[in-house]
Amino acid sequence: MQLTARSHRFRAGVALLFACALAATSCGSDTEAAAPAVDLTQLDVGGYATLPRELNEPKNDWVPRFVEAQRLGNIMPLPVEIDPKLVYQPPGTVRPFLLPDESHPSPIHRWIKEDNFADDAKGFVSGFSATGQSNKVNSIAYTLSNSVLIFPDKKSATDAAANLSRAAFYDEGPVEPAKLEKYPDAHVRWQPSGQVLASWLAQDQFVIVTITNNYENVILKESDKPGLTALAEKAIAATTSALEKFEPTPPDQLMDTSVDPDGMRSISLRRPEGDSFLNVPGTYDMHGSLHFPTDPVKRKEALTEAGVDRVAYDAGELYRTADAESAQEFKDKMSELDRYFRGSASPKGLPQATCMEYKGPAKGAIRFYCHVAYDRYYAFVGAEQLLDAQQRISAQYAILANSK
Repeated sequence: MQLTARSHRFRAGVALLFACALAATSCGSDTEAAAPAVDLTQLDVGGYATLPRELNEPKNDWVPRFVEAQRLGNIMPLPVEIDPKLVYQPPGTVRPFLLPDESHPSPIHRWIKEDNFADDAKGFVSGFSATGQSNKVNSIAYTLSNSVLIFPDKKSATDAAANLSRAAFYDEGPVEPAKLEKYPDAHVRWQPSGQVLASWLAQDQFVIVTITNNYENVILKESDKPGLTALAEKAIAATTSALEKFEPTPPDQLMDTSVDPDGMRSISLRRPEGDSFLNVPGTYDMHGSLHFPTDPVKRKEALTEAGVDRVAYDAGELYRTADAESAQEFKDKMSELDRYFRGSASPKGLPQATCMEYKGPAKGAIRFYCHVAYDRYYAFVGAEQLLDAQQRISAQYAILANSK
């Protein structure tokens, strides 16, 4: 699906605003009134489906390849786990990816021209990137972009690491060869003018691509090559350790794998055409889901408290919590109003859903949001029109109710 850079930024507002909501403190009372009975036939769901989906065998190989990338995301270390100062994850950044190009770029593409990726990375299955910054303001931050690419075998990975390392940098300025003392087999390049250090290291059937950058030093006209080198080595060490827990699916068995291994996709609202597919629909365990919020530290606190074990991303976000009480408490916390969120009408026939309008300064932010809890599930959706947000959350509620 072709996407413009503008649509990438526009839809990234969901992640940004949801992270803001996660920072709120719950103000629910100790005793909640019993939720009124819901007549599903009276809900306004527009054209959205109200029944669980049957996700059959994949019709093409890109679906199971994305599932493989999402599995990889579950074990990838968070940037903040590598460096505790990397507390901010930029919204609108691709995590799982297949072919990094202009229509579906990887974070690597931010610094490196991957124009010949298909030829340079023959046999590439899929990849996952984790990106973190020390501050949300680029001009005073340093950044780590850490990616893993999966290949069918060690030779393919070794060849790809060498080929990909020859790609040009986007920023002007000379690029020099460099090295990592702890990883002498890595292909390393250093661009002093952009304060960018990039490395490609083949490990078994994986290629670890690690890019460190300090834009603040560019502005200050200073250099910290040793610091960026040390950060790259820490990232590689953490990633190598994490990969020991990952068993890749043999390429000839990908078409036989389930596209919905935990059943979460079947009960999530399908993402309609027109919504962003920058990060494709999929499911993650709690750790994997922490790659997406702008503030993973606060998100982890909230998910741990609610006992979340699985998260599905599709038309909205669907969380499986420990139990019904946890889901309701999670929903109450996430839907609390503040200076930027103003209350909006609940959907017709679904008073237990909470809707709100964003009035804050974030550029390209989606305007309306609705939240609801059902049994052990909490769901969150966003839309440009209030009616659309109301219909989406009503349809998601109906799917959950009809799945029983």
